[in-house]
Amino acid sequence: MKKYYCCIKEYLNSTTIAVKALIIIGFVALTETFLTIFFDSSNQNSPSDVAIRSIMSNIFGFIFGTQTTENSNISNKNLQTITACIVAAICLLITIAVHWLGLDQNGSSIVEIRNLLFASVGFLLGRAKS
Repeated sequence: MKKYYCCIKEYLNSTTIAVKALIIIGFVALTETFLTIFFDSSNQNSPSDVAIRSIMSNIFGFIFGTQTTENSNISNKNLQTITACIVAAICLLITIAVHWLGLDQNGSSIVEIRNLLFASVGFLLGRAKS
């Protein structure tokens, strides 16, 4: 665990403030999407909620994309992989909880969570090959 913490710390120290801000904003948007699924499911199509989900998708697309591996240093790849693992685990737990709690599985927020789960698992599958 300490190894991963050091890797994340090294990466964050080498990134711009914009990337740091995007990571924070991405996890805040992910948290808001989860809260919407469980506590405000009737309001999933509000313009604000749609904007938050769009921002979340864009940010994690950036993190999982090649933008953070331009230098191909190991810390960037490790940060991407750790982030994908965390996001995939959270999305999987939320998807399982929605199923077992009998909540609406067709709401736009849960659809976005499933899409993010697919993207993060797809990213991890690509990493597993290299």
